Order: sequence, then structure tokens, then C-alpha cells
Amino acid sequence: MSILVALIALSLLIIIHELGHFLAAKAVGIKVLEFSLFMGPKLFSFKKGETEYSLRLIPMGGFVKMEGEDEESDDARAFSNQPVWKRAVAVSAGPILNIVFAFILAVIVISQSGFTTNTITQLTDNSPLKEIGAEVGDKLISYGGKRIFDPSLDIVTFLYGEDGRAKKITYFDVSENRKVTKTAAPGKTAVRYRLGFTAKLIDNEGSNIIEMIEVDSPLEKAGIKRGDKIIRLDDTEVNSTNDIINYLNNERQDKSAPLTVTVERDGKILTFENIVPFSDFSYTLGVGLEYRKGNAFEVIGASFRYSVSTIRNVLISLGWLIDGTVSFKELSGPVGIIGSVGSVVESQQPVNVIIINLMYLCAFISINLGVMNLLPIPALDGSHLLILLIEKVRGKPLPQEKVGLISMIGFVLLIFLLIGTLINDIPRFLL
Repeated sequence: MSILVALIALSLLIIIHELGHFLAAKAVGIKVLEFSLFMGPKLFSFKKGETEYSLRLIPMGGFVKMEGEDEESDDARAFSNQPVWKRAVAVSAGPILNIVFAFILAVIVISQSGFTTNTITQLTDNSPLKEIGAEVGDKLISYGGKRIFDPSLDIVTFLYGEDGRAKKITYFDVSENRKVTKTAAPGKTAVRYRLGFTAKLIDNEGSNIIEMIEVDSPLEKAGIKRGDKIIRLDDTEVNSTNDIINYLNNERQDKSAPLTVTVERDGKILTFENIVPFSDFSYTLGVGLEYRKGNAFEVIGASFRYSVSTIRNVLISLGWLIDGTVSFKELSGPVGIIGSVGSVVESQQPVNVIIINLMYLCAFISINLGVMNLLPIPALDGSHLLILLIEKVRGKPLPQEKVGLISMIGFVLLIFLLIGTLINDIPRFLL
């Protein structure tokens, strides 16, 4: 059931993408031959005007077929015979509609769940913000030269790629009615010991059932799998995530020593010995921010800031992938997306909470889909836009064989990328 819901959700986002191409092509007068829901052999179709509308067998995605899109055509309304600006509108509309759709989902979610503001409500004793003079009631503006739009996303993202060096922090001092910019290094949390897994939520509480295993974690190396239920650490019984955290960080005298993990798998009890927990820490600003609900205008504003933050964070993450801040092993693909959606669906929470969480995840995926497609990567919409820009500058189109070669290279690269993400995702979500 969860896989079916995940496939439907992912297909919806792809159909939204193709709908953007379809509506834009129709709007600028490009001839559309077919608009299809799903892929594979045709199950049903009907023709309205010049366009065939079809339903196909494989419940995944969809496509738009325009006259002259991939070949020469004598039709005056063929894609290839249109001015550059019309083709650019048709090409860019798909990813843009993904982003607009994500914004609409965000409005619905935030209207129900509320949003985080930039207003400081709490400062810990060792907070770097407190050290530079910020007080409760002040408003956090930027960190490291980057504006904070959605604090719940931006602060986590900025600190994830943190190197520990001092950064410029800007906040609005309410008592003095002015902006203040000072330099401070982020704080560090206490060292924590972990086994490297995410637990399944039951009644909004972390259980002892493994939902996902981190790449290269102690559990993965030992052969423990997704779905295993951790019932004992050494001789201590554990029944929840809190029990596991407490044993690893408080009850053991030598917290870095190897331990024995006992799990239940398909009714069998399995024991794994000599598992060494790994230790880490995270950077923190030691700040609590206001969380509240708002009126319609505030919800729209918060949804816009969420969209801007997510778009920027996608680009930041790509930069981290290039410079090595994050490993390729952390990259996820279609299986990972389906696994994440499935985890939301399977969570033992009220139906309305599951729906809101699913909409939030779909908004995030939709923005990612839109932004990635706008990048100038061969075979994606962004590369087509780049080719159109080159054509505009040259005053004539690129030879069709060169465009085809670029698309073929991009297709091959995407296949290799897909294979790479499958290698990453299968151990995490399927094994």
C-alpha cells in the first residue's frame, strides 16, 4: 500500500511537470500531438481537436509530445519552427509549474501546522548569539552572509555544512531599533554516541524498529537491516529510541567500547557482536525561535519564504556534492523518494497528520524536481534552455545532430546517476 501511494505521489509530480509543458505549448500556439498519463502501452485514448489524450499501462509519470520537438517538421506550428521565446516558454513551464505547485502545497500545510519566525524566544547559556548581544525578542536576519528566509530550514542547512570558523551574524535589535552585525563562531553540542539509524515513529514517539540505516554506519557494516527490531544492547533491554540513546550515552562507562546488539527479525532472535558506536557532535546557535500560526497573508508569506529557502538549499547541496562537503553515498534517487514517502504513509499517526506530512514531503520533492530540471544538465529542460540561448546569440539553431548528441550524452549520464542512487538506496530502504 505504501509503495502504491508513493508511486502515485511521484507520478502526480511528474504529471504536474508535463502539464506545465502542455499548457504553455497550447498558450503560445505550439501544436501538441499527445498528452499522456503514465507510460508504456496505451490503454485508452480520445482525441479532442488536434491533441490525443491517452492513459497508459505503467502507473508512472506521463509525457507531452509536440509536433517537431525531436525532428524537423514542415508544420508552421511545429515546436522547431517557433521563435526562441515561445520554445523557451514551453520548455521552462514544466519545472516552473513544479515550483508553483510546491508553493500551493506549502500554503495548505503551513495553514494547518504553523511556521517558524525569525523572532528569538530562547537563548542557551553558551549561545553564540547571546555572546554577541542578542536578546529574547530580537530577530535573526542572516548567518554567514546568507539571509535567513525560513529559519526551520535555513539554520539546519547552514550548520550542516559548518566548518566551525567564525561567521558574520546579523540580527535586528528590537530595543535599539537597529540592525547589528557581529562575528561569532557556532557552538558545539555535547559529543553523542550513535549506531547510525533512524527509528520508526509509533504514536509520534521513536520506537526500537529500524526505519532507515545510514550509509557506512556500524549497524550496516554488521549486517543489521531495515525492519529489524533492536531488543537488547549488551544485557540491557531497550523498547524505544530514548532507551537506546540513554544506554549509549549515559549508562555505559566506556561509551566507545564495542557492544552486542540483539535484534528480532521475522520472529527470530539474532545477535551481532563487536559493534562499535561512532561519536559525533553538531554545531548549534543555541537559539529557540517563535513558532506560531498566522492569518492568510502571513501563511502566504511563510510559504513563499519556505519555497525560496528550499530552492536555495537545493543549490547549496549541489555545491556541497561538488566540493566534497557531502559524499555521493548520501545522494538519493527514485527508490529513496519512494522509501521516504512510504515511511510517512506507514507511520502510526492520525490520518490527517499523515496527509499533512505527505503534502509537505511532496512540496519538497516538487521543488527539487523543478530546480534540478532548470539546471543546464544535458537531457534536462535546463540544457534545452541553454541551447535556445545559444541559438538566440548565434542567430541560427544548432545542428540537429549536435543537439541529439548532447541529449544522448545526458541520457547516458542520467542512467549512470540512477544506477548510483540505486546502489545507495537499496541497502537503506529495501534490504
